[in-house]
Order: sequence, then C-alpha cells, then structure tokens
Amino acid sequence: MSSGRNHPIVASSPRVVIVGGGAAGLTTAWTLRKHGIEPILLEANDRTGGRLAGDRIDGFLVDTGADFFCPSYDVTFRICEELGVPLVRSKMKLGWFRNGRWATTTPGPFPASLIRNLPAARSLGFLSLGSIRAARKLFGDISRQAAQLRFSSDSRLAELDGDETFGAYLDRLGAPEPLKVSLKGFLEMTMGHVELSGQAYMRTYLAEMLVNADKLRVPEEGAAALARALAAACGDTVRVSTAVRRVVIRNGAVTRVMTDDGPIEADAVVCAVPATKVPELIPELPIPIRHALGKVTYSSGCRVVIGLDHPPLPPGWHGALYPEDDTPLLLDRSINLPSVVPPGKSTLDLIVGRDRGQGLLSLDDDEIAGELLRDARRFPPPGSSLPSDDEGIFTRVYRWREAVCMGRPGMFSAIADMRRGGGREIGNLFFAGDYMRAPSVNGALASGVDAADEVADFLARRFAK
Repeated sequence: MSSGRNHPIVASSPRVVIVGGGAAGLTTAWTLRKHGIEPILLEANDRTGGRLAGDRIDGFLVDTGADFFCPSYDVTFRICEELGVPLVRSKMKLGWFRNGRWATTTPGPFPASLIRNLPAARSLGFLSLGSIRAARKLFGDISRQAAQLRFSSDSRLAELDGDETFGAYLDRLGAPEPLKVSLKGFLEMTMGHVELSGQAYMRTYLAEMLVNADKLRVPEEGAAALARALAAACGDTVRVSTAVRRVVIRNGAVTRVMTDDGPIEADAVVCAVPATKVPELIPELPIPIRHALGKVTYSSGCRVVIGLDHPPLPPGWHGALYPEDDTPLLLDRSINLPSVVPPGKSTLDLIVGRDRGQGLLSLDDDEIAGELLRDARRFPPPGSSLPSDDEGIFTRVYRWREAVCMGRPGMFSAIADMRRGGGREIGNLFFAGDYMRAPSVNGALASGVDAADEVADFLARRFAK
C-alpha cells in the first residue's frame, strides 16, 4: 500500500469531494494533500473524527469511541509517527465478575501469562477438561493461521471467510458453556452478539487483544489525539456541519453531491460513511455494490464518561467486566494515561453494547447515565468507589448507532470481490471505511490511504489525456 505517490495533474485543479469526516475520511483527505490534491471534506456533524473523536472538558481528554490500538495496526502506527503522535503501552489489568466472585487478570507474553493468571483462569472456566481441550484447539488454530488473523493493511481475513459463525465454531470445538461465557463476554465489551459474527473475525480479536494483550498501544493523550492530528493536517479542506443529502450519478459517473447549501460539482467522490449509510446517499448504487454493502452490519452502544476527584476502581485496575450479563464495561483510563486527566483526577467510562445498548439510545442523557451506574453498583468491584448518580465533575453521554462492524459470515468475501472489480461500475466513485479492510481503526485508516491513492491514479489518467 502506498503512503502517497506524486501524480502530476496537468489540467485545472480537479475537484474531489469526500463525504464523511471520520478516521477514513480524514486519512483520505490527508493522503490526497500529500499527492498535491486539495479535496473538499464534508462532515455532517459539528466536528470530525467519527468513532475516533474525543472531547476536551475542564482539563480532561475524553475518548468517545476507540480506546487502544492492536499490535498489527501497521498503518496506524506509521501515521502516528508521521504526525508526531506519541504512543504508550496499554496495560490491561482487568477484573472479571463470574459466578458471584471477582477474579483479576494481567497481560503478559502468551502462554506465560496463562500460568500467571491460573487462579483467574479457573474462575473463568478455562481449566475444566472440556475447556482445556477446546482452548487448545482454539489457540492452536490461532497460531497456525496467525498470518491471516491480523488487522494489518494486508490482512487476509477474506481467505478464511465462510458460512461458519463464531458461535458455531465454539460448538464445533466442544467448548463448555463457562468457557463460551468468558470468551463472548470479553469480545462483547463493546460489540453486539459475537456468536453471530464470522469465526475468523472473532478469532482475530482474540489473537490481538487476548494472546497479544501485552502489546496493545494507545496515544498518550488518548486515541482521539490521532483524530485531532489528522484534522489539523487536513487544514481548511474540512467543512463541518455540512450534511450531504445525495450523491448524484449521471451516465455512469458521479457528477455532484447535494448539500443543504446547494450542489457541489465533483470530478471524483469518496464515500467515507458507514456502509449502512451509503445506499441512502446513492439511490442509483449499482446492484453488485449494494449487495456487497448489504453484508455489513454494526453493533449499537452507549458510552458514559464521568470526571471524578478519586479513582473509581480498585488500585491498578484498568477495567472491570461482567461477562454473564449486560452490566456495562467499566474503565479508568487514567491508569494507563495519566496525561488525559488533571493531577489527582480520574475518569470512569461505562460502555455497553448488544441489546442493552440499543435499548438505551432513545433515553435522555441523565437516564442513560443513571441506568448504567445503577447496573454497575449492583456488584461493584471490591475496594472500588463508584460514584452516585449526581456525583462527578462532569458527565458526558455518547450514543453510537453504528459502533463496531460485526463482520458477519460472507461479509469479507463480498467486500473483497467488490474491491477486486465489482465496485468499479462507477469509475469516479470510491469507498473508504473500516469495512473495506479488517474492520478496526487500522482498517479505516488503511482504506483512506488506498482510496486516496486510487483517486490520484484515476485523476492522473483522466487529466493526462
């Protein structure tokens, strides 16, 4: 994948419109500028960043979506280096509430970490004979297919795509119910019903976040620091609070985009919105593209962030999770990232997905925060100090109707076919988004770089004639 080749444009400046200012859209705009092309990026919201965005609140740096970067995030790490975004290791000491008791795990090189975490492994259902047999098969498969089970820009996940769901895969391994609960609970921290996702996609998460948990990294000022750096590098190409209502196609080519402020003519358009939004923007979307995008689904979720004068979790705990039900994941980001809070302060993040997250979306902010706090206080971690409903320096609620791409069976092969040529029916229409690669922050960024390279190639051919 290119990092931005130079293409001389010999005609008058072409007009490239990017629809969507999330991680993929920002990276597309930044890479096009490296090509010498000044695009127009249109973002419907009043800020860019999408699921990589963040807020600054009274000296606190809050992440609204993504939290950490997995070890195979090659494009992400390269862009962080180019833009001067420093990274730190993300330690993940977690508390797990299972069978009415708390157990803790700490990351480390696998399999040595498994030995260190033996007491917790017993509580989590890993040490029964059935679980040991299933876990050996699971981690054996992960080891044998390590080259494919990656979020890198050259990910080969599509090679393993098929009809088998993660739930069916665990059944095939003979995984006992206690092991299923722990594995699914770990994966469902911010996702939907993972048993319906493709088995290879979920095994990639386990490979990156469980087997290589000691190699997770994050910008020292939070994941949103990367979005801020990208937005700054895009300069005045960005227009926020500018919703695109329609991408117009005439005679097999995109001609303009329609906004509330009027039409914008375009020589090329990059659609960098969630896959589920694309058909709404482009009614004339060719059937093969519509079919491929129809394979993409997302989870929904809510995130509540509370600023505090004290640590909310037991000393050293980064997070607490409840695999058995829909109690929210609890995080104290200041443990890993002391620079995201003022001295002596902490934050508590409460994150929930699945049906519980979906059901909360329509409630008021106060109701969502109150519901999640009450859920967490039913079984608080030992030695924790969870806040009351009206406690906190601030409270922010973030709703995600498209939170995490779920990677259902058949999605990866359908998108791969679309990328290989099935999506080129409209020569000047391009796509960027995490679903275009292995869905992740890295997938979003890699797709943005590739979309920009494709646009530059297209314009070089067109304007050289």
